[in-house]
Amino acid sequence: MYSPFVYYCADDFGMTPATCARIADCSKNGCLGKISILPNTTVENLSQYLTGTAIIAVHLNFVEGRCISDPKDVPLLVDAEGSFCHSFFELLTLSLSGKRKAFFGQVQKEIRAQLAAARAFLPKGAPLYLDSHQHTHMIPLIFRALAAVIEEDALAVAFLRIPAEPILPFLLTPSLYPCYFSVNLIKQWVLKFCNLCNRTVFRRLNIPTADFCGILFSGHMTKARVEKLLPHYYRRAMRRHRNIEVLFHPGYTEAGEALFDEKKTSFHPFYFSSGRKEEFDALHELKN
Repeated sequence: MYSPFVYYCADDFGMTPATCARIADCSKNGCLGKISILPNTTVENLSQYLTGTAIIAVHLNFVEGRCISDPKDVPLLVDAEGSFCHSFFELLTLSLSGKRKAFFGQVQKEIRAQLAAARAFLPKGAPLYLDSHQHTHMIPLIFRALAAVIEEDALAVAFLRIPAEPILPFLLTPSLYPCYFSVNLIKQWVLKFCNLCNRTVFRRLNIPTADFCGILFSGHMTKARVEKLLPHYYRRAMRRHRNIEVLFHPGYTEAGEALFDEKKTSFHPFYFSSGRKEEFDALHELKN
């Protein structure tokens, strides 16, 4: 009988020194098993925070901070200063526009630049674990661009996150119904639709993934909620011979601390949210 492995992942490592320190604490003193690093981080001496045993993943980023490519090579992705200037849904819209061919090529260029930059933080020769900031790699044209880079460059990829959160565990947990957040429900269904569009390409890649938890309660992944959901996830994963990835955002920001991208004011409430501190606490409490 297959026994699924449950591992907890933290996204957004590399945003600021403070978020790095808090995520590193979850690895050292909590149950964090995977850390996903922003390739376009501006944090100096990032390796000082990577002292634990967590797996290091690459958190491809097309929505925040500066691009790594020459901005002149990716004008559809950035503003005049070279900063990413689109949200998830703006990228989705752009990918469906008449500029989609140029968009595809520019995304490929930026993916290659980010993967090259990320190598500095990874063990030499280690296979890649891939995901993305705000799950933008699930946008079908971006997914195809990533797949093309993987295939054309013959990259060794050990894991690719597919954040298509199953519905059944949530339906089987009625005590959590009052806790759902409408904006997360919309994102959950958009990602599930994107996954349907990407299914043929993903099967061709033949890269391992895991059953995923962390959309519907994103920013509110408390110990109690995770423990109620996991038994249902576990039974499902046993049938599918899959492991389970549970996503957290424990790198909270306190008043007066630096932000990764001052321009993206629409993102700031999430970074200052008390829910991030709750997720930090959950990663320490779930250890026991």
